[in-house]
Amino acid sequence: MTSAETYAEMGSTTSEPATGLTGGAEKLDFAQSSAARKQHDQIAKWVHDQYQAIRNARVLTERQWYMNLAFYFGKQNVAILKPHSYGIGTGNQTKLWIPPAPYYRARPVINRIRPTIRTEISQLTANRPNASVVPASAEDRDMYAAMAGEQIWYNFYSEKNIKALIRRAMWWTCVTGTGFIKTWWDPNEGEMEEQVNPMTGMPEIDPSTGQPAMAPVGDVMFKHETPFHVLCPDLREEDLESQPFLIHAQTKSPDWVSMHYKEALDGSPINPASADARDILEDSFMNLIGTQSLDRQRSMLVMEVWVKPKSVPMFPEGAFFTMVGNKIVQGQQGWPYSHKKYPFAKFDHIQSGKFYGTSVIEDLIPLQREFNRTRGGIIESKNRMAKPQLIAPRGSVDASKITSEPGQVIQYTPGFEPPRPLPMQDLPMYVIQELDRILVDWSDISGQHEVTHGQVPPGVTAATAISYLQERDETQLSATFDSLEEGVEKIANMTLTYVHDYWSTKHLVKITGPDGSFDVMAFKGSDLRNNLDIRIEAGSALPVSKAAKQAFIMDLMKMGFIEPRKGLEVMDMGGINKLYEQIQVDQRQAQRENLRMSKVTEETLEQFNQQNMQMLQNSIDPETGEPTAFDGNLPPLIVPVNTWDNHALHVEYHNQFRKGQAFEQLPEFVKALFEAHVQEHIWAIGIESETMEPRKSVGLPPEDMEGEEGGQEQQQPGPEAQPETSGDQQGGAV
Repeated sequence: MTSAETYAEMGSTTSEPATGLTGGAEKLDFAQSSAARKQHDQIAKWVHDQYQAIRNARVLTERQWYMNLAFYFGKQNVAILKPHSYGIGTGNQTKLWIPPAPYYRARPVINRIRPTIRTEISQLTANRPNASVVPASAEDRDMYAAMAGEQIWYNFYSEKNIKALIRRAMWWTCVTGTGFIKTWWDPNEGEMEEQVNPMTGMPEIDPSTGQPAMAPVGDVMFKHETPFHVLCPDLREEDLESQPFLIHAQTKSPDWVSMHYKEALDGSPINPASADARDILEDSFMNLIGTQSLDRQRSMLVMEVWVKPKSVPMFPEGAFFTMVGNKIVQGQQGWPYSHKKYPFAKFDHIQSGKFYGTSVIEDLIPLQREFNRTRGGIIESKNRMAKPQLIAPRGSVDASKITSEPGQVIQYTPGFEPPRPLPMQDLPMYVIQELDRILVDWSDISGQHEVTHGQVPPGVTAATAISYLQERDETQLSATFDSLEEGVEKIANMTLTYVHDYWSTKHLVKITGPDGSFDVMAFKGSDLRNNLDIRIEAGSALPVSKAAKQAFIMDLMKMGFIEPRKGLEVMDMGGINKLYEQIQVDQRQAQRENLRMSKVTEETLEQFNQQNMQMLQNSIDPETGEPTAFDGNLPPLIVPVNTWDNHALHVEYHNQFRKGQAFEQLPEFVKALFEAHVQEHIWAIGIESETMEPRKSVGLPPEDMEGEEGGQEQQQPGPEAQPETSGDQQGGAV
């Protein structure tokens, strides 16, 4: 019996921890046969052996990561303590210590690595990568499904604060060379909803409370991970998806384990010592950042193991299972997700020809050490100048009584020469110049010159030349930007896959239209129709100079290529947004009208027409058959043309909407509503140009007219000014 068959006979569970498990995971039954327990022990031993082998294989890489972290945090006088020095023979632990030095030795730390990494992170996270879904076909339904997929992704990007996750992952990427973001479906998250019996269709009742049973609907979860906690066996393979298996290792407290795996443990003992949870990251990292770690004797190693199909003989169909210490607490045969990928997106800083990338810090550490030593030598020379060494004949003075006290009287033996300062030599100029050489090398290696830090090189004044130099500095990060965009693309693809597979009910999604309008719509997974091929626009994550953008827009406005109103719309300046908000009031109003008219249904239109007919019948004199005098009440309007409307802008924004694909998919009666409404604005523009009276432009009498005569003149536009539409269409025109 294979290991996968062992999982199949272990039963199922609907309770899953928040560590990234999928629906349908199979619970391990600890009341197994001796053969099943033997296979359990074989799997557990295989996992621990693989974990230790990977840790031993990458021990040098981990030591470099710790050294990078130490230099980033300003602990730049550290050295690596060899494992045999503190009684550990495994060789997979890293201890950092500060070698002692004489009290007079100056060891300053001028940390230039932290601002360099901060600049790189700012460049990498300045812009949001633009995403678009490629429709599965040219059919209208697939086109709309692709648009829905884009809105769902952007909603997750905002609601889950993915930008912050990318920023944290980029920190690990820049410091260690590799970062990860995990994306998974967690059925224990999300809003609560009533459980429905699939057989009867009736709500299920909780026997303990007598109320309808509630359960979470599930949600897509995101989390950044460090390279310390993601282990892959083939260190020569750069592609994550080409790895045969992946181990996601974490250290958790017994309370956390008991809360998330209570049913699986069922009181079974777990040997914490076998977990080897002391040496992943916590101890050395906590010491670097100056905090206290938890009691490591109480920490347990929790490992999620993802095995690709046809990669490991023990799992021919692939597998996913979780181990706590020496016990498998849950498992599932086969691959749990339909996207067939590891739920991790990998980000590389500098390619190294191996799985884990490298960081620019590795190249800067020697320069940082030399810079600190040179500055320390200068400081020591300054100290000697301020407190010079004394020279005196032997026996002339008691050297132990000489201090640095101001005004001290130094007594010496008569007949001897008095103590005198030892002549000092000035530092050679090449020592001072060495600092400048180090800074030049630093700029070349890091790719950050004067323009990157907002300084203009001497002799460069042209804006084009400055922009070119900035682009050249960013060129060294082009591979990192490519890795970032590829990683975000994978995250977006997995997110849409989870939505497609697990959103069985309607979910409210906040969407933002291309014209800036806002709305809330309900989607479910089937609405995507397998339109899951989301792409990230190449180069969209590259930083853009705001100053250059604003100068370019100002030039276009001056030359008349764009209107000032349009220029303010796209100009990203503090304070301008408030001014533009006042200007775009008409735009927002027209967008709301577009939304209201596009949502008109046949039932609403029929009810509207009936109300109009009733008011028309009430306005006719039954004796004469003629319309009665105007009583001050106009017929109800679905979307009225108001006296305060900016008619020209309304026509512009209504026509912009009518040129889009969303308008083309609307029913014909809704299109007639738009046409009649726009014609009303055009008619009002014509009246305004003739009379310059806004009230008359929309069919209202002037303010100085009173009485019945004024009421008779306030009529709706004549037939010659009305749009040519059918009766039903005209009924919903305004």
